[in-house]
Formats: sequence, C-alpha cells, structure tokens
Amino acid sequence: MALTPETLPRHELAGLPVTVVGSTDPGRVGTGGTVVRETMRTLVVRTDSGVVQVPKRGTEFEFTLPTDEAAEGAKPSGTAVELPSETAGSAGQSGGGEAAAYVTVDGDVLLARPARRTEQEVDSTWH
Repeated sequence: MALTPETLPRHELAGLPVTVVGSTDPGRVGTGGTVVRETMRTLVVRTDSGVVQVPKRGTEFEFTLPTDEAAEGAKPSGTAVELPSETAGSAGQSGGGEAAAYVTVDGDVLLARPARRTEQEVDSTWH
C-alpha cells in the first residue's frame, strides 16, 4: 500500500518530518523535527535542540509527505500541496523548493501500538 495522505495513519511514521500544530499543552505547539521512534502513546521526535517525546493524546500533528509519495489529486481535509502551516518549523519544509503534501492527523487516531495500528482498517478481508 502506497503512502498517501489517506493511508498515513496506517503506515510506519519513523523517518517522516512532523510538526505539532495543536496541543492541549500550548508549549508543544511548533515543536518539529523527524520522527525517530513511536510508542503506543508517544512519538519520539528529533529536533534541532535534541530528542523530544510528544504524547499522541491531545495533540495534532502535521506530517510532510513528498509529492512522489503523496497523492497529488486527492486532498482530504487537513492537507495542502503548497506551503506548511505557519507553526511548522524547518522540518515542515521540503528542501529544494519541491512540492509536498502536508497532512494533519489527530494524535488520538494514532493511539495504538504501532504494529497493531498498521494492521487496522485493512481493505482486505484477510488478516
């Protein structure tokens, strides 16, 4: 299954650029970097100032997908194929002027063990 804005919550998140765009803790908004690890309840993000553990519950994340991996024609709610949100840091910007899809995901959707989350809502009847 290709990594698209629609299928992002069912994919491995490690290695993706991410920015916190909403949180119950206002101090976390704007935190951005690369996901280095994921647990059941947190994302571990490498930022310019070190590694930060961000809880999934109560947090809105904006992931950056390169257009070659993102569906250019399909833009569900919360995505754009132009510029990142104003709160996005350097991790939310693609290098070299390349276009990218910016996908906003509610952290509550990601609450699960990573291996189990990627198995959920599979389009096939086979498990």
